[in-house]
Amino acid sequence: MPRIHTKLIVAIAAVLFAGSAVGEDKDERHMHSFAKDVDALHAVLAPLWHERPGKERSQNVCAQAHKLEKLTKEIHGVDVRTLLESIAALKAQCQANPSDIDAVFSQVHEAFHYLAEHKEL
Repeated sequence: MPRIHTKLIVAIAAVLFAGSAVGEDKDERHMHSFAKDVDALHAVLAPLWHERPGKERSQNVCAQAHKLEKLTKEIHGVDVRTLLESIAALKAQCQANPSDIDAVFSQVHEAFHYLAEHKEL
């Protein structure tokens, strides 16, 4: 293949690859089919989880902890105790040491996914 065609093909492939990576949105990568009550919780939890860990995310998570608890209590048809316990631990950690919530927030995230997997649509 002539050298100019090879360069052109490589250039086109690079543009297509870069364009697909740049065009990918968090919402496009993060699609789920949840029951309506679980989806309401997910709509609050997911943006917090996908924020870059650090002071700002910790503040945002702690500010939304009560809402996470409220939305969890509105979920029916599945046992929410583990998720509520993890949110209670998160709220306690937010009070005690709000800059160190990553481990307990991870437990909330894991409890949510466990719940979501066991909730029927």
